[in-house]
Amino acid sequence: MDAIGGDETVTDLSCTRGFEELISPKRCAKSLILAAALFTLIGAPQSGFAQTINPGQTKIDVTYETPANARLASVMNELKSRRVLEQLSEFVAPMRLPHAFHLTARQCNVVNAFYNPEDWSLTICYELVDATIRGAPNADQLKSGLTREEVIVGEVVFGVLHELGHAAFDMLEVPVFGREEDAADQMAVFLSMQLSPQVERMVATGNYYFFIGLEAAGSGPTEWSSFADEHGTAGQRRYNGLCWAYGGDRELFKDYVEQGLLPQDRAQGCRDEYLRIRDAFNRTVLPFIDPKSVADVQKRNWFKP
Repeated sequence: MDAIGGDETVTDLSCTRGFEELISPKRCAKSLILAAALFTLIGAPQSGFAQTINPGQTKIDVTYETPANARLASVMNELKSRRVLEQLSEFVAPMRLPHAFHLTARQCNVVNAFYNPEDWSLTICYELVDATIRGAPNADQLKSGLTREEVIVGEVVFGVLHELGHAAFDMLEVPVFGREEDAADQMAVFLSMQLSPQVERMVATGNYYFFIGLEAAGSGPTEWSSFADEHGTAGQRRYNGLCWAYGGDRELFKDYVEQGLLPQDRAQGCRDEYLRIRDAFNRTVLPFIDPKSVADVQKRNWFKP
């Protein structure tokens, strides 16, 4: 398969570390509006699509564990009825992994989602669903032209793709030059830019408002030791996400620069930043991806309210 995206293309293709590390535990329930409204993100499955994407050598299994907390049972039932994990497995299918990949939804007793390299699993916690719904921004807070539901979808997709980044780095033994959390953010934005413009817009906007939410909840640096964390600050990650999205499609995101959401000084170098991400992906991850399956994935309307 050819390397994805020429220098002037607008869109291209492309450890237990979880969301609870982004903010202090006492603020998780209020602030983590990222990866939990999964039951709002995917509509009814398209007939025959599971047969279209052939996982080949990749074995992906899904598990919904029954929660001990009866209140979370409705969350589990909603996720199962919308086949969230099954469709996530179809999204991952083009990647040829060296061993099985396990997708799990369960009660974690913490608001979180994470990748675990010990058993090659990605876990979505039921607690995160309730937190996402309660923490999502109100319609009057949005300046992106998207609905509240679309922003929730974007937050969800960004979070899942971030964890998929960690999974890919681990299972494919991808060398990461710099902080892995930054690289996982780059992977999340880059993968989203290979889908439809609507998805690109939802993920970039969801990413932006997620970190706005963290800052509003008071999770920004309060002392010098805050800068020792393996994650960047919420403000840095907010601007990074918009920059990489703008670098990948300057026409689609030019209004974010015009509105001042992305400063002009940073915007000037965003195309080069995006191209470096693309080139790194092409050299390290792309060889493990099946081109026919990618074409099938890109044709699908993935994220529906």
